[in-house]
Amino acid sequence: MKVLLLFFVLVFCFQAVSQTMPPDLDPKLWERALKIHKGAIIVDGHNDITTPMADENLDLRTDTRGKFHQDGTPFHTDLNRLKLSGITGVFFSIYVSGSYYRTGGAMRRAIDLIDAVYREVEKNPDALTMCYTAADIRRAKRQGKICALMGIEGGYAIENSLSALRTFYRLGVRYMTLTHNVTHDWADAHRDEPRNNGLSEFGKEVVREMNRLGMLVDISHVSDKVMNDVLDISIAPIIASHSSARGVANHTRNIPDDILRRIAQNGGVVMINFYPVFLDDNYNKADSERRERLKLQLEALREKYKNDQKAFVEAERRLLAENPIPVPSYKRIVDHIDHIKKTVGIDYVGIGSDFDGIPLLPDGMRGAEDLILVTYEMLRRGYTEQEIRKVLGGNFLRVFEQVERIARINRRQISGEGSLKKFSR
Repeated sequence: MKVLLLFFVLVFCFQAVSQTMPPDLDPKLWERALKIHKGAIIVDGHNDITTPMADENLDLRTDTRGKFHQDGTPFHTDLNRLKLSGITGVFFSIYVSGSYYRTGGAMRRAIDLIDAVYREVEKNPDALTMCYTAADIRRAKRQGKICALMGIEGGYAIENSLSALRTFYRLGVRYMTLTHNVTHDWADAHRDEPRNNGLSEFGKEVVREMNRLGMLVDISHVSDKVMNDVLDISIAPIIASHSSARGVANHTRNIPDDILRRIAQNGGVVMINFYPVFLDDNYNKADSERRERLKLQLEALREKYKNDQKAFVEAERRLLAENPIPVPSYKRIVDHIDHIKKTVGIDYVGIGSDFDGIPLLPDGMRGAEDLILVTYEMLRRGYTEQEIRKVLGGNFLRVFEQVERIARINRRQISGEGSLKKFSR
């Protein structure tokens, strides 16, 4: 029976990454990449398909290539594409827009999205399984299943309640991005006006409680001051679930080198985002020039849809799609991996694609099924199999296991009896 089970797992793994090689690649290198890719544990730190799953009752069994983002770009994720990707674990983003912080209902929104993930797994038990621990991810790999993990994007979803934070953990949330693009009551965002000089005192309590629970602290979207505050406080390794390297692309969503060095000292991991805006300064420059050319049209759209933000975003995307600019290659993803490897070492970098949370992918990538291209490009540049496995998921697993270990050792009752010890690698 065990031999038969192993056979089916191996068949699944082969099928999961069995796809047509792009014409400009080396066939021998491609075969080596496929072998490494299908054997690795691959964890994607951030996927936003959860929003259409909840809002459009989207079923991942359906081929979503028939559905489209408003700018005409296909969805990046469906069940078949996840199988083709070779992914072992995917963090379904529990993304709560900043609008809920301003108008109310943030916690309810998070619950709706969590429910959408559970319902999807219930509908597809042969392919998906809920995962809560690093051991669950490893088990899913052996079983040939895809782990559904969850991370809250927007710390205001807890509505300033540590009780809510604990409840979200019990529901299976295993990381929380401390904010999205809005500064809120206890954390400053990367592109919003600061109000807390980083983290407020309550924000620091949130980080401590996440450490106690074993919930990963995510510093994507936050201000540099918040990044440093978290690193000052956290006794456990932290993550940037979907951020790239500022040393390659100078965007506030990316991690600067000084903080990158602190993350390495902390034992954490930066998971590279695939959005061209975060990958390439030349693309950003061209985009800025395009927006300047279209300034009057964009202003007209803002006025027309001033009371309907969703409609404005859709109209803006259509306008930009009608005025395309050159998009950087998927190879740019590996430029960011290279930079982190050279700056602090291979142990502190992973992948956080941001599939379906971004309007376009690098040139050459259509969706989750093309994740193999990252493995191929690393192999082409001389990365060893061990290094590639670390980037694809090994580094994240190490961090996850350390966070779990520290929580087991240091978890205390709410009374706070005892003291937490600083993590040291």
